[in-house]
Amino acid sequence: MKRFFLTFLLLISFPVLASHIVGGEFELIHISGSLYRLNLIIYFDEINGAPGAKDASASVTIYRKRDKVRMGSLVLIRTGETNVPYTQPECSNGEIITTKLLYTSTITLSPEQYNDPEGYFVVWERCCRNYTITNIYSQVPQGNNIAAGQTFYLEFPPVVKDGQPFVNSSPRLFPPLNDYACPFRPYYVDFAGIDDDGDSLVYSMVTPLNTTSAVALPPASPGPFPNVIWRPGYSLNNIINGLPDLRISKEGLLTATPRTQGLFVFAVKIDEFREGVKIGESRRDFQMLVVDACPVAEPPQIIGKKLTDADFSFDENMSVSFSNAVSDEDRCILVRISDPDATKPEDNFSEKISIRAVSLNFKQNVSEILPEVRSATLTNGSTQDFTICFPQCPFIDGGPYQIGIIAFDDACSLPLMDTLKIAVNIQPPPNTEPYFVTPSQQTIDVVLNEGDFYETNFEIRDDDGDELIFAVTTNGFVLADAGFTVTVDEPRQNGKITGKLRWDAYCNIYDFTNRTGFEVTLQAADKDLCETGEPVKSLFRFAVKLPGNADPFIDTDLTTNPLEQNVSVQRRMNESLSFSVFGKDLTDNDFLILDVVNRDSLDVLGISFPAVSGNGMVSSKFDWTIACSTINLSGKESETIAIRFLVVDNANKCRFYKADTVRVQVKVLPPLNAPPQLIIKQGNEVVNDQSLEFTLGQPIEFLLSGVDADLLPEPDLLTLSLIEALGDRKPEGYMFTPVEGNNTIETLFSWSPDCSIFQADDFENNYVFTFRLSDDRCYSAKADTVSVHVKIKDVDGSGTNFIPPNVFTPNGDGCNDYFALEGIDPCTLNPDAIQDPDQLVSLPPDNCISRFESVTIFNRWGGLVFESTERTFRWYAVDQPAGVYYFVVRYTSAEYKGSLSIRF
Repeated sequence: MKRFFLTFLLLISFPVLASHIVGGEFELIHISGSLYRLNLIIYFDEINGAPGAKDASASVTIYRKRDKVRMGSLVLIRTGETNVPYTQPECSNGEIITTKLLYTSTITLSPEQYNDPEGYFVVWERCCRNYTITNIYSQVPQGNNIAAGQTFYLEFPPVVKDGQPFVNSSPRLFPPLNDYACPFRPYYVDFAGIDDDGDSLVYSMVTPLNTTSAVALPPASPGPFPNVIWRPGYSLNNIINGLPDLRISKEGLLTATPRTQGLFVFAVKIDEFREGVKIGESRRDFQMLVVDACPVAEPPQIIGKKLTDADFSFDENMSVSFSNAVSDEDRCILVRISDPDATKPEDNFSEKISIRAVSLNFKQNVSEILPEVRSATLTNGSTQDFTICFPQCPFIDGGPYQIGIIAFDDACSLPLMDTLKIAVNIQPPPNTEPYFVTPSQQTIDVVLNEGDFYETNFEIRDDDGDELIFAVTTNGFVLADAGFTVTVDEPRQNGKITGKLRWDAYCNIYDFTNRTGFEVTLQAADKDLCETGEPVKSLFRFAVKLPGNADPFIDTDLTTNPLEQNVSVQRRMNESLSFSVFGKDLTDNDFLILDVVNRDSLDVLGISFPAVSGNGMVSSKFDWTIACSTINLSGKESETIAIRFLVVDNANKCRFYKADTVRVQVKVLPPLNAPPQLIIKQGNEVVNDQSLEFTLGQPIEFLLSGVDADLLPEPDLLTLSLIEALGDRKPEGYMFTPVEGNNTIETLFSWSPDCSIFQADDFENNYVFTFRLSDDRCYSAKADTVSVHVKIKDVDGSGTNFIPPNVFTPNGDGCNDYFALEGIDPCTLNPDAIQDPDQLVSLPPDNCISRFESVTIFNRWGGLVFESTERTFRWYAVDQPAGVYYFVVRYTSAEYKGSLSIRF
């Protein structure tokens, strides 16, 4: 099992925190449509790097530049590993061995997601750089050490601009070389990139970026990313302590002459521009190793001479001129290359040399001037001559051009060189420039009234009979759109072009409200041997005078002042506003359009205002019933709605845009609202003081009635609810149903409490029930709140008025025939007789303290003659003799005793 676990761990790839990074960069290459390829290039130090630091993949993250929002992440897979070559492979002695690791994947950058004008950036952080770097702190990340990783960073633009696809690939940099530098030897390397889109690239030295944390793979972060920390004496202005120090040209050539041995890290930033606007940014980090390992060597020497000279007399600068009568074989010079190292035994008395031609005051490939064989091996101090021949047509117009012929040797680690600068002045073949016969002036001014036209012929000649290339240019407009036509007579003939220029200055052809001035340039160039010289030009400057047009006028019937452009009115919600708007152009009787500036707002607010059109005078009716649902007055006392009415005259002949506006501001207030009323009734009686008193056992019941007087535009919705119930003890068991309705609503409150409401020998409770009646009138809702105070007492069971009867006559006469204490029937034998007062006797009522339990009756000898547990008992004394008897009435907490007599 342990063996299996160990094997499993070996199969897992963990990021290694180790010294290994030489440098690297990102590339983003467009494939097709929205599909791109993202490459990450890492230069790996094979001498100082740990093999485990070669990651199998890299998870990179893309952020939006504007707010650093994470757009997504992408896993790049390592697909390639190649050695970085040397300029002079034979110079390699193992000081530097660098591998190029390529990580790649495709990615879809959809226009819906990647469209932010400020663009995006992709980033990946990895630690660590080499621990042996001289110019920055790059230590093992432990304790107080200062570690240095690399942040790989690339900015790229959105894939869509102004609604159109914006295709871009980042620059692909020239592969670095594995060359080392030597103290006091010039060092150079081409870092220039290739841009597939032809964008301009600007190079600059920058301080390398560190990682946000000193771990192998820091967590994904949008930055900011810290710079590495320079060691004392080093900075962006003194990267390697060179003289001159490390620098890069605008074209991407990296140069320096180091003075100190060591390993130096540096970074190059490449800004990408399109039409003068920066659209992207790339960064490449790399290292320079300076070692005293270069053998003693001397640079080659190049000298030159004209073909007519006897000696090679030019060793730095040379100037030659050739007339147009010189043959191709004579339009040449000779250069001679020598090298002192070819005389040295330590170099085996031989040295390899080669030549290259570069343009100096212009940009063009000039390798055509070199001979087919451009290299040689010098032995025993020999020299090598090369013939440099110049083309018949100069590379540039208007003066001498400068060429550099560079001689290289095969010194280590980089070839040494010498340059001969040549100023070349070549007289082009004879040529007569073309010229205008008609018109004879270079500039012609033409002013027309609208509705007129202009027409003129033109003729261009070339006395050499060369073919003429004819073109027409404008100052930013399309000829046909503005009423211009240029026709060239056919068939054409060499040395002559004729034709016609016409302008119809009509408003129905072109909208002159955009511009009234136009420049048309006729130009022609002859197709001579060298195609030199500027084309001949004739400039026509056209202008049009437009007719006048009266301004339209707008007004409303809200005010008597027709010049008032801001009108204010006030309305409440649920009220209506109606008025008319008028548009007039009585002077020109032009076609008018009357509308509002923002018609969408009318639909939202529920406003009716039809757009109208017509000649001379138009009008439309504004109608608005201000509904609660259209305006939000929450937390506000009012809201002002501004409606801007517009009358436009732009259908006139020349499409002049003439307009007038009036602004109506409506201050909207909440609607008026009569407050609802809540009424409390018991039976048919209105309870005015809202205080009710009840005895326990008595039904507690009252009616709540709500009324509201608002009926327009529709009755308010009333809601009657119980919002609070308080008391000496929390009330429970009551019945109340909330209700909703219009105009009048009612609901009943009822409660039948029992003895459980009393506590601690307190048999009187007070309660407060608070009810609210509210309406729903928008933004002015009102309510009526009533608190009903309810007092509940226990039943008085004291028996203070309890006087039981003491005699009865069970003789069957229907009057006083039995003994009872409650529910005694009236005497029925003599309806007119006065009823016995004992008939009114009632037992003490039951309450929460004491309740009736039983009654017992005894004879005078203590014998039990009757008992009952019913309050409405009846004792008829059957078979009992006359005499005195005794009774006991028992309650749960009291007894009542007495005597009674039976008489016949």
